[in-house]
Amino acid sequence: MPHVEAQDDSPFHAGELEVQERLGVRDKIGPFAHMAVRDHMPAQHRDFYAQLPFVLIGSVDAQGRPWASLVAKAPGFMSSPDARSLDIAARPLFGDPLNDGLRRGADIGLLGIEPATRRRNRLTGRISSVAPEGFAIDILQTFGNCPQYIQTRDIDILPEDAIASPTAIQGDHFDTRTRAIIEQADTLFVATAFRDAEDDVSQGADVSHRGGKPGFIRVDDDRTFVFPDFSGNNHYNTIGNILLNPKAGFLFVDFETRDVVYLTGEAEIIWRDEEVMAFIGAERLIRFRTEKVIRVEGSLPLQFSFGDYSPMLTHTGTWAEAGEKIAADRDRNTYLPYEVTDVVPESRTITSFYLRRMDGKRAATHEPGQFLPIRVSFPGQEEPVMRTYTVSGATVDNRYRLSIKREGDAALVSNFLHDQAKPGFKLEAMAPRGKFVLDQTSERPAVLVSAGVGITPMIAMTDFIISEGQRTRNFRPTFFIHGARSSQDHAFGDHIRHLAGTYENLIAHIRYSQPEEDDRVGVTHDSEGHIELELLKSILPFDDYDFYLCGPGPFMQSLYEGLTGLGISDDRIHYESFGPAMAFKQADVAASSSDSEPVSVGFAKSGMETAWTADKGTLLDLAEEAGLNPDFSCRSGICGSCATRLKSGAVDYVEEPSAPHGDDEILICCAIPRSNPDAASNGVVLEL
Repeated sequence: MPHVEAQDDSPFHAGELEVQERLGVRDKIGPFAHMAVRDHMPAQHRDFYAQLPFVLIGSVDAQGRPWASLVAKAPGFMSSPDARSLDIAARPLFGDPLNDGLRRGADIGLLGIEPATRRRNRLTGRISSVAPEGFAIDILQTFGNCPQYIQTRDIDILPEDAIASPTAIQGDHFDTRTRAIIEQADTLFVATAFRDAEDDVSQGADVSHRGGKPGFIRVDDDRTFVFPDFSGNNHYNTIGNILLNPKAGFLFVDFETRDVVYLTGEAEIIWRDEEVMAFIGAERLIRFRTEKVIRVEGSLPLQFSFGDYSPMLTHTGTWAEAGEKIAADRDRNTYLPYEVTDVVPESRTITSFYLRRMDGKRAATHEPGQFLPIRVSFPGQEEPVMRTYTVSGATVDNRYRLSIKREGDAALVSNFLHDQAKPGFKLEAMAPRGKFVLDQTSERPAVLVSAGVGITPMIAMTDFIISEGQRTRNFRPTFFIHGARSSQDHAFGDHIRHLAGTYENLIAHIRYSQPEEDDRVGVTHDSEGHIELELLKSILPFDDYDFYLCGPGPFMQSLYEGLTGLGISDDRIHYESFGPAMAFKQADVAASSSDSEPVSVGFAKSGMETAWTADKGTLLDLAEEAGLNPDFSCRSGICGSCATRLKSGAVDYVEEPSAPHGDDEILICCAIPRSNPDAASNGVVLEL
C-alpha cells in the first residue's frame, strides 16, 4: 500500500487516509469530511450525552497501552457548558484501568450509545481537568455514527446498595470465565490511539463499537481472538489507528451478570484471505492478542434487558458457515451429490431449480455471473452427461438457483430436467466457476444487457449490487436492459420491476420483440423491437460504463462491435465467456493462426477427417458438427472436462485456458488448429 501523507485541511490523519485510499473511498469521503467531522458538538449531540446513563471511553495509559472503559451513572452526569467542552460528573468503575489514567492533557475518545434507539455519537479530545467527582474534556472532533450492528437493549439504573463488593481478577490470558464472555458476546468496544504530532487534532485516542451475531468473535487460544469487520461509515478511525499503531484495548460486558472484561494488547488487520472471503459480510478480519486481562465481577451499576438484534446482521455470516464454505471451496473440482428442493416456473420456457448439498453442508462460494457444472444420470445410460448452467442468484438458504430454458428436441439435459427434476431429484455438481463475473472493484455504473435466457447472470449481478448497497449503503448505479419475445417468455419480470421501483440506483428497460395481445408499453415493457446499439445510446446518459453482455451469439456480436466502434475500450466490455460468445474475437485469432486456409482435422478413434475453417468455431464445435459427442462442461477452458490427447499437429487458444491438462492434451472447447503449410501434413489429429 502506498504511504499517504496527512493533509492540513483533512479531519483524518495519515493512517485513516491511507486506508480510505486503499479501499477506494477517499475521493467520496473527502468533499464531505468537514461536514461530517466537526470541531464542536451540535446542540443535538449536547442534549444526547446529557440523557445517557453510560458512556464508553478510550484512553492510553502511562505505558502507551490503549484501554476501553465504561463510565455509568444516572442520566445527567454528562453536561456541556459550551459546544467545545464536556463535563463528566462520574468516576470509572472499580478495577477500570482508567482510574489510573485520568490526567490533565491526556488524549481521550468518547462514544455515546443509546441501545434502545441504536443512536450513537463519537468525539475525541483531551482531559482539561480532573476532580474527585469527575473530569472535564476539551473537544477536538465530533461526529455522528450510523446505527448499524447495534442490538437494542433497555437499561435500568441500579441503586448503589444493589452493587455488591466487586472482585477484580487480573492475568495475562483468558481464563474459562473470560473466554465464555468473549465467545458469547454480540457486542464489543475497541480503543485505539495514534499520535505523532501534538497539535494535530485528527490524532488522539478513540473508542468504537462492533456488533455481530452471538459467536461472531472466535477465540483461537487463551490469548487470541479474531472477529470480522463489517462495513461502516468509511472513516476508518479504528483501522487507521491500528495501521499506524497496532496497540489496542477491548471491553466486553456480560449484560446479564454485569461482569466487565478489560483487555489490552496488539491488533492485526487481515485484509484478504480465505476466511475473509468465506465470512458473509466481512470486509476484513481483526486478530487481537492480549497482554493483560482484567475481569471485574458484578461491577456495572446497570441492568440490561435484551430487545432484538440489528437487522443488518441478516447480511452477515457465522464462523461455522465460513468454515463449511472454506471446506467446500477446497473441494471445488469434486463432483458432490445435490438434491432439487424447489422447482419454480419463471416463464413459459424458463424454470428455476433450487439445489442443496445432500450432506447438508454449506455450498461453495461463487461470484455473481458464474456457472455451475452439473452431471446428470439418465436411465439406461452408463455415463452421466455434463452441462453448465448459470447460478441465477445469490446462494439463498445454502442453495444454488439454476434458471434453465427448455430448448429444442436436441437439448437432452435441459428437456430432461424440465420433465423429470421434481423436488427430491438427485444430480451432482462441482463448485461454481467462470470468468464472466461482475467486477466488484469498479465504481463505474454497470450496464447489464441481455436477451432471452441470457438474463440469468444479469439477475445474479443485479441482486448482488442491491444486496451490497443494502449492506454498505453505497448503491452502484446500474442499468438493466433486457430483451424478450413477450411477457410470457420474460423471466423475472416482476422481480426487476419491483427492484427498479424500490431502488433509485437501478434503471430498467425491457423490450419485447413479439408482444402478446395483453402486453402494454409502459406496463409490461418499455419498448418494442430488438435490442440494438441505438437503444443503448438513447437510454444511457453520457458517462463511463462497464458493459456486461449475455444472450444469443448474433445479439452479443452486434453489440460488441457497436460498442467498440464507439471507441469503448475492450476491457470495459464483459461478455459470457462460454458457448457462442467465444466467437467475438475468434475470427481474428483464427485468421492470424491459419491465414484463413482450411486445416485438416482428424479424429483418430472415430476414423473421421474433416476440414476446419475460421467459421467452424473451436475444435469442440467442429467435433459436434461432425456428429461426435466429446465430454465438455464450461466451454471456457476452466473445468478441464474436454481435455483431449493431441496425437499430432499444434493448436492455438482463442482464450487461454486456466484448467490443468496433460502435456500431450489440449482443451478443445477453446482451441483451434494451427496451420503449418510447410509440414508434411498440414493439420491436427485428435484422439476422439
